[in-house]
Formats: sequence, structure tokens, C-alpha cells
Amino acid sequence: MFKVMIVDNETAIRKGLVYCIRWDAIGCSIAAQAVDGVDALEQFPVVQPDIVISDIRMPGMDGLELARHIRQEHPQTKVIIMTGFPDFEYAQRAIEYCVVDFVLKPTSVDSLVKAIEKAKALIAKEQSSQELARKLASESQQNLLLERGMLLHDLIHRVDLSYLYVLNRMAQLDMDLASYHVLRMDIVPVDQSNSQGNDCLPYLRQSQEVLRDCLTECEVYFAPRGDQMCYVVVCASDAASLMTRCLEATDIIGSMSRFFLFVGISQHWDNPLRMADAADQADQAAQFARYTMEQPVVRFDQIPGIPPQAIQRVIHDIDRLKDKVERRSRADSHEILKELFGFIRQNRLPIEHVKNICLYIYQLCFSLPLASDAGELMTMSGLKQLISYDSVQQAEDGMQMLLDQVLQQSDGASADSANVIRLVKAYIAEHYAEDISLKTLAGLVYLSPVYLSRLFSRETGETISAYVQNVRIERAKSLLRTTNLKIYEVAEQVGFTDPVYFSRIFKKATGIKPKDFRK
Repeated sequence: MFKVMIVDNETAIRKGLVYCIRWDAIGCSIAAQAVDGVDALEQFPVVQPDIVISDIRMPGMDGLELARHIRQEHPQTKVIIMTGFPDFEYAQRAIEYCVVDFVLKPTSVDSLVKAIEKAKALIAKEQSSQELARKLASESQQNLLLERGMLLHDLIHRVDLSYLYVLNRMAQLDMDLASYHVLRMDIVPVDQSNSQGNDCLPYLRQSQEVLRDCLTECEVYFAPRGDQMCYVVVCASDAASLMTRCLEATDIIGSMSRFFLFVGISQHWDNPLRMADAADQADQAAQFARYTMEQPVVRFDQIPGIPPQAIQRVIHDIDRLKDKVERRSRADSHEILKELFGFIRQNRLPIEHVKNICLYIYQLCFSLPLASDAGELMTMSGLKQLISYDSVQQAEDGMQMLLDQVLQQSDGASADSANVIRLVKAYIAEHYAEDISLKTLAGLVYLSPVYLSRLFSRETGETISAYVQNVRIERAKSLLRTTNLKIYEVAEQVGFTDPVYFSRIFKKATGIKPKDFRK
């Protein structure tokens, strides 16, 4: 249905036009009436008519001046002019302002309907052209993204390319890779028992959109690799700011989804031919990020000092050990630890590197529930022993003892899951406006932070971060409905110190900005 606005300073003529035509029969409706051009322009933002039928001579602003304004500010609207004074000068100006047709007064219904049908045909033609242009632009953009992704794929996977070829392709694809970091994004479902590759692809795409929103000031290129991970090339030099934005993205994902996002960040690079090396760094950082829920984003320079030739084997063994410790498999855990230290001796890793490896083993051991006293004692004594190691044998003995102690405590720990979840939710309900850390919640129920995170996700189907964010958003919605607090005051009252970040989280959760929700 096309919306029509009638503009004439004579009431009788306006009413006559309203009732002399069966508007619904020609697919139109009268959306508004105006007494002159000024009145019409004032109503335009609200009415947004498709067709304007205007008298040419009116006080205030005449029909041709109105047509000029409409042409400049609302070019999609079509104008039909009614006049009792045919004049060549008027016709010239009307053509300049793209008036659809002149209808001479006194007019017949047939001539006016013909002018309206002409306006409708022009609108349909323009809409069709715009739709075609949008489709072509979309296909062109998709092709551009595909070709960019193919170039990045070749660079990351060490395809033999000349520097001149890469420079030419970058120019053709409008890419600037003179200063960049490579990121690796990994998606891990909360319920890994039901994880199917195809089910994770929407999560990956959602994460890409969130990360792009958080990095609006940077040029970002995605290079997908499977359904659960992708590489991201970010044209930026400031690693600290990049990490902050990535942490913001993982917070947003944690507040709304049923999966975890882990990000590894390479060092800064300035040569596109070294992108494969940057991707290797991002791989290693991402693998270390997955060891703990408390640090989902890791930069390559934060990885413990382990020789590059040994790091893959160490990561593999720690992954295996993590699995066996979580399954409380005592014999297998000790055997894997023995194999790992055999590799350490064979490669003669320095004691400082061994201590760094022990630190990660120490962290993963606390993914199991511990009695509060034993956990506190183990934390203090374990760290002191780790610092004092001066030989590989001493480190191995210490780690074997730690495994025994952890597995023995986990065997005797009996945490009532339902009671744990109830206590955590009650604490969040009372302290949602404060800075609630995972460590604080874990201490409340005498569990390790990592174990509590997994327990909460398994029992509720959402992460602790998501639950806290949802509680805050619901409270914010209540305050927006029932108070006159400013947006930044609402943000502060529900635990957000940054109102911009609050607005972004609120829109992700509700689909609209806080000010629009209030309206």
C-alpha cells in the first residue's frame, strides 16, 4: 500500500481529493494532509509518504519549492503537481525537481489516477533497481571476502608465493598487511558431550561478529578453518589494547551463549610473508588459553619460556594429563607425567623451563573440587615447593606427589551440586552490582575456580559470566522501566563502570539500546 500526502491550502479541494478516488482500489491510502509546503515538510519525518500530490500556488511555501526540498531530502518520494496556470517556466522547474506529472485544474479522476499510476511505476522501478544494486553489491562483497580469505589461507599455510605477487594481490583486494597480529579463535561448547561440528558453526560466526564489533577501529580479516576455529588477521600494532578488546569479546560471548571462546594472539608482525609464523604463535597461545577458564585470551609473549621444538609435545602431554586428572584416573595420570619428564630429560630442558611446565600442571590439578583447608594448604605449600625446585628429579617427584594429593582429596570431596548452584546464585542476586570474580564465588563454595565454572555450566546450561550478565541486564530493564535514572546511572547501579560497554552488552542481550528500551 502506497502512502499518499495531499498538500493544498483550500480545505474543500483537500477533502474532495480524499473522497473522489477509491484509494484502496489503486493500492494507496491517504497518510496525511497539509495546508502548505512548510506544514508538509514538518509532517514528513513521521508520515514518510511515497507520493505527494500538491497544489502549485500556496502561501508560505508553494508546490515547486516543496518539490525542490523533497528532491534534495527525500528523493525516493514522488511529487505530482496540480495547477490551474500552465506555464513553460513552471514546467522547466518541475522537470529540474523531477516532478512526476502536472495535473491541470479542474482535474478529472482519470487524469489524477494516471499520474498516480505513473508515480507508482517509477517507485517500483527504482526499488527493483536498488534491490538489484544491493544484490550485486552483496555478491561483490562476498567475492571480495572469499578472495581475501583465500590469500590469507595461502599465507598462513606457507604456500610458496613471491613477495611481488602478494603485494599485487593486496593492492587488488584493498588489503593493508604492513602491521598486524594473527589471532586464533576456538569455540568449545559448554556441553561437549553433544558437540557436533555443524552445531558449532553458528557459534563461530556469532563470535566473529562480536569480535568485529569490539574491533571497530581496526581492519579485520577472517580466515575460517573448520567449524570450531578460525584465524583472524587484525591490522593493529598495540598488543595490550588488542588483548583488552578480545577480553571484552569473550565477556560478551560468555554473557549470551552456550559455548566458550578462547583466543590466542601472536606477536606484532610487519611482513605478510611471515604470516605462517604469526599463525603458529597464535596456535600456541590459543592452546595455553584453553588450560584455564580464568584467562580465555593469551598473548604469545605470555606463554612460559619453553623451547619451540618442545612446546608442541609439552602441550600434547598436558592435554592428555588434564583429561586423565578430570577422570580421576590415577595410574594413567602418573604414567603420562612420567613420559613427560622422560621427554624433558631427553631434550635437556633447563630447570627454569621445567618450572614453567610444572606451573601449568599445578594449575590444571585444581580443576577438581577440594576441601577448603586442604586446597588452601596445597596452594601455599605447592607454590613454595615449585619455586624451590633445583633439579628435574625434584620437580618430577613434586608433581607426582601433587597428583596423589589432588586425586586423594577429590576422591573424598562430596560437593552437593544443587546446593553449590543455589549458594552461587544467591550470592550473585545480592552482589550483582559489585565486581564478582570467579575466584570469590569459588571460595564461597570451597571449590577450585575452574571446577566451579564447569560445574555451573553443566548444571545450568550457561556460564557463570552469562548468568551474572543476565541478572544485571534484567535489573537494568527494571530500573529503565520504573525510574528516571540516566543511562550511566543505571549502568553503575547494576555493576557496569563503562556506560558504552553497558549499552553494547544490553543491545546484544535485548536487541535494542537502553534508551530505546526505555521509550
